[in-house]
Amino acid sequence: MIRAEFAKDMTGFSLAGHAGFADAGADIVCAAVSAMANLVCNAAEAFGAKAEVLADEAGAALSYRLTDRCAEAETLLRAFCAELRSLEEQYPENVRVRCR
Repeated sequence: MIRAEFAKDMTGFSLAGHAGFADAGADIVCAAVSAMANLVCNAAEAFGAKAEVLADEAGAALSYRLTDRCAEAETLLRAFCAELRSLEEQYPENVRVRCR
């Protein structure tokens, strides 16, 4: 299961785990979460956001924390959270979303 946790003030998120929906390379849930996370991180950077990013491919984990407040990046994080909640509704055994 992919576990997503968002900071209450929407200044960061963490992802951990494998969706387990299908075999590696065919897991549409994993692909969706990965694509959204990449989009959010890259778009936030394009808006000038500064962040600390820690990735652990072996452990299937990603941590993203804004180091300075950025309204555009926080809006992106809210949208990411909303999309993950929608994915969680469709795949409740594969995705869990929590806001602190």
